Amino acid sequence: MKEYKLAGNEFCDFEKVVAIPGMPSILNFKFGTKRNFDPITGSGIYSIYYDSILLYVGEYNGETKKGLKDPFSGSVTDRWYKHIALLTGRSNRIYFNKTNLDKIKKMENCELKNLILEGDPKVLVPPKERGHNYHFNKFKFSAENWDDFKNFDAETLKRFTFCYRQYIPSDFDTSDLIAIRKIVGRVETTIINKLRPRCNAYVTDPSAFNMDESLSIIKEEMTKVQTSAIHLQ
Repeated sequence: MKEYKLAGNEFCDFEKVVAIPGMPSILNFKFGTKRNFDPITGSGIYSIYYDSILLYVGEYNGETKKGLKDPFSGSVTDRWYKHIALLTGRSNRIYFNKTNLDKIKKMENCELKNLILEGDPKVLVPPKERGHNYHFNKFKFSAENWDDFKNFDAETLKRFTFCYRQYIPSDFDTSDLIAIRKIVGRVETTIINKLRPRCNAYVTDPSAFNMDESLSIIKEEMTKVQTSAIHLQ
């Protein structure tokens, strides 16, 4: 396995843009991976932190090539910048589904909620996906930290940390790409159930693990692939 640890500003670029017509004016940043950033290619599990507190755990399983998703392709940072776009609540590509917007309407009043609800409902919930689906758990995090994000800048970006444990082909007892994807997916599910990160979509009883605690558990669960046949079943 390989390990990576990057602050948000090391891989993510952003620029101010004009908000989409009908959307709140504060949704006015465009995010992306920095040009000439060396891709971090390969399948694995990543974790996201803000001020060293765990927010999110996800899997990366590569890109689709010729109809088959190759776990050892693509760059995980192309996934990561989209998380920053949502967690900060500032992306011009944010949209909502009706369920999440209804949950936001029922929240106690707060500055971000009131700003979002100034948008045109038909544009907030578009008929087709527009880019970044703003799930309620991520919205709650953005709302609680809005004093940081309403004045978003490079210093705020530095407070995000992304950790990635990346598998290499020899970590698996199989070379079948579909089987490897399933293995990584099962490992991700196990880790999410143990860590309960607050910004994962279906976590209802969130924890507050710090970076060291969570990385220890992630390492333990990922290493089991090499020592146990349970994930190959």
